[in-house]
Amino acid sequence: MTDTQLDIAATPKRIFTLEEANGILPQIDAVFREMDAKSARAREVGDLVGDLESYWGKAIEDARSPDHATYARLREELSSSLQGLNDCAIRLNALGCELKDPNRGLVDFYGYVNGELVYLCWQRGEQEIGFWHTLEAGFPGRKPIVR
Repeated sequence: MTDTQLDIAATPKRIFTLEEANGILPQIDAVFREMDAKSARAREVGDLVGDLESYWGKAIEDARSPDHATYARLREELSSSLQGLNDCAIRLNALGCELKDPNRGLVDFYGYVNGELVYLCWQRGEQEIGFWHTLEAGFPGRKPIVR
């Protein structure tokens, strides 16, 4: 691909103004709260699955194993929890932001600062978007938005 060709995969789905991005933060925060619960449960169930696997080894997969039914139920619940987390990530994407780190609650929005296409960067706990970074820099390259 030459420099003059457009990489469709790199084309932003939506470019936000600062006000538009700040306007959907309550929705994003609600999705993160849902993710918190699903993530906590996935960790708990994953630990239980791991405990059964450690105790029984491969025998846990045998239907005759005394704990097999519990193991199968927990594996199904774990799968459901992980799918729920994936569904939350898809919902965030549908809002137009990019989920960068679900554990930190970090999302980016395409936007313009001084005429340059950048990421408007928000981390959970911040009252509004106050930082931006270049498309290449990532979180360590965050700079304050000057208003």
